Amino acid sequence: MTQFKRPQALFVPGPTGLLECRVRPVKPGLRPRGLAVLLHPHPLYEGSMNNKVVTTLEKSFLDAGWQTLAFNFRGVGRSEGVYDEGRGEQADLAAVVTWAQGLYGELPLALGGFSFGSYIALSQAEALQARYVITVAPPVSLYRFDQLALPVSARWSLIQGGQDEVVPPHKVANWMRGLAVRPDVYWREPASHYFHGELIWLRRIVAACLS
Repeated sequence: MTQFKRPQALFVPGPTGLLECRVRPVKPGLRPRGLAVLLHPHPLYEGSMNNKVVTTLEKSFLDAGWQTLAFNFRGVGRSEGVYDEGRGEQADLAAVVTWAQGLYGELPLALGGFSFGSYIALSQAEALQARYVITVAPPVSLYRFDQLALPVSARWSLIQGGQDEVVPPHKVANWMRGLAVRPDVYWREPASHYFHGELIWLRRIVAACLS
């Protein structure tokens, strides 16, 4: 299994061009618990792998001993291509996971997505055979979450703020009530969509999801 000794910025072949990635390894000499791929919020609204919720997820996985890979969807940062309304972004995720598994071997896969990234994570969780799925502030009122094949074989955790100003929290709650497959839910009533002032809490909750 290949293992980088320090954080790496690199480019991975995607369906429409190169995708900008950031790889952060576990401490030297340790075998990773798994591979965590992290997905950012909406590309047209300044979403990128440098989003603070995404980097908080990244740190939580690293603390728990996971190899991490964050990447920019097509058209974001230095990734090639253009935004494709969630369709092409699913193909971007599949390409990145395939590349990473070729590099690291068959490590257990976790997908961690924030907002738009949580929609992409759920869209591909079953197909990619993810073992863990963490969705933060899923935009259930903006995308057809009711058409997704939910991750029946994964440990799925949903993290939601009660003061979400982007996606009405009651719509997230109503959506969850109708699910045949339900996640473990972590609800933070004071938290906004972007978890301003709540990132330490978020980091602890992600650690609990992985314990």
